[in-house]
Amino acid sequence: METVGFYLLRSAVWITGFALVYLLFLRNERFFLLNRIYLVTGIMASVILPLVTIRYVVEVSAVEAAAEAGPVTAALHEGGTWQNILTIALFAIWLAGAGVMLLRYVRQILPVLRAAGETDQPSGYPVKVLRSPEFSGSFSLFSFVVVNPSVTETETREIMNHEMVHIRQKHWFDLVLSSLLCTVQWFNPAAWIYSRFIRQNHEYLADEEALQRSSDPAVYRAVLLNQIAGSPVIDLGNFFSYSLNKKRFLMMKNTFNSPYRRLRLLLILPVAALVLYAFAEPQYKVISGEPELSSSEVVMADMTKNVSGVVTDEKGGPLEGAVVLVKGTTVGTTTDPSGRFALKDVPDDAVLVISYVGYVTKAVSVKAAGNYITTQLQWGNIITDTVNVAPPPPPPPPPAGMSKALVILDGKVTDKPLSEIDPALISEIRVIKDEQAVAKYGEKGRSGVIEISTKKNAVASPGKLKDVSVTGYDKEENKEVFVVVEEMPEFPGGEEGMWSWIGQNIRYPEQAKREGIQGVVVVNFVVDKTGKVGNINVVRSVNPLLDAEAIRAMGEMPVWKPGTQKGKAVDVKYTIPVKFSLK
Repeated sequence: METVGFYLLRSAVWITGFALVYLLFLRNERFFLLNRIYLVTGIMASVILPLVTIRYVVEVSAVEAAAEAGPVTAALHEGGTWQNILTIALFAIWLAGAGVMLLRYVRQILPVLRAAGETDQPSGYPVKVLRSPEFSGSFSLFSFVVVNPSVTETETREIMNHEMVHIRQKHWFDLVLSSLLCTVQWFNPAAWIYSRFIRQNHEYLADEEALQRSSDPAVYRAVLLNQIAGSPVIDLGNFFSYSLNKKRFLMMKNTFNSPYRRLRLLLILPVAALVLYAFAEPQYKVISGEPELSSSEVVMADMTKNVSGVVTDEKGGPLEGAVVLVKGTTVGTTTDPSGRFALKDVPDDAVLVISYVGYVTKAVSVKAAGNYITTQLQWGNIITDTVNVAPPPPPPPPPAGMSKALVILDGKVTDKPLSEIDPALISEIRVIKDEQAVAKYGEKGRSGVIEISTKKNAVASPGKLKDVSVTGYDKEENKEVFVVVEEMPEFPGGEEGMWSWIGQNIRYPEQAKREGIQGVVVVNFVVDKTGKVGNINVVRSVNPLLDAEAIRAMGEMPVWKPGTQKGKAVDVKYTIPVKFSLK
């Protein structure tokens, strides 16, 4: 039933479009035969063209298709019952209206057919003429002509001259089509107006030929005026006095018009194109990868702009070292200590992929987000499960190790507990062990050395936006360090193997356990072109005890598979969050 309703709507729009063009541009023109062809074509078009649907392809990603499926399905279930009831009610109303129209036409035709069966065909006329007082006006129906007995023979001759044109040109066919149109679209005022246009044009055609056959055009016009009291009785008949007004007499004049005015018929073409476009349907194509760009899209892709923004965690804190990458390219950058980033010459239709180890990666459309993007990343459940470093069961007293390590604070030996050092004041922590520690600090460094450097200003100032690029330089060795490469470094056993190794090799500091210290320490390091891990730094500090342990563990990592750029091994900076939890 919904299909029928949509068809009727489209059909009504088509006939309304044809009616508007005729009303505005064609009804005063004198090419009556062309107008008849136009009007009949309009009815046929309103029947056939609603079945024609123009479709255009819209490409959507699998993610977008999945996101839309749920809400749409839910909406259909919620409104389904009331929608079905309303659809059935509207269909019943339309069907009742169409039935009433059919009964009306049957009641109009039956008296004429009954009178035709009771009347013999008079001599001298090529068709059957019905002289019946039952009908006040003169008209033709199919091959019958009805004339009131009170009409004189002279008037009858002029009327017959007129009505024979209707019969010879089979105007009844047009009337049957227009009646069917009004039956189906009884609710559409444009359909009734269109039917009137057809009947009016029939009279112009009949007048044009009847005047040529009449012996005296003045008598023909006088007879027409005498029939002014006649009124239509059936919709399928052509009435001699139909549309009897000043305009009908004006249309009888022989006035020359330019043949180029016939081109006005072509005005229906843009209207048809507009209707087809209005009812065009999208055909969605789900794609799994990146769609190929057409030539016009390539031109649009050249439109670029500068994009900046800030990346925060779920609590609103800045994420330093988050990777911001233009999807499908190796163009990107990392965030500064305040979580800010800046990229130049980003295509307007680009998508930024923002990632941070341990957090759920997020994709942001540049066109939708604008020039300044604020993104909040959520901690990933997978990372929480595999990197959570919980304290083991109470072990025997540990041997001399990191808990008795020599602590150097700003170049001086200190006995101050690490837990009393404010992490916000720490700018760098380094762990030195084995022979390197002994060589630098003597036997005092045999158990390891923790070097802590604090910030020069006690109050931390907000980070300023740095000029960050996809590559950087190691401050000590002045060598190029990449952040994003074509093939990123890989831990032996992959990412899952890395989390497993960290969980097995990190030892929860005893002092931290006693004091209930826990949290997420974020460290970054460089995987050099040989796969060795070095230049380890704390990006986000929790406590010097936890920071030092995270640095120690990272320093003992096995050799990685190095990252490559353009087929060559390069140094790549990597960032990892390690969660220490007492739960």
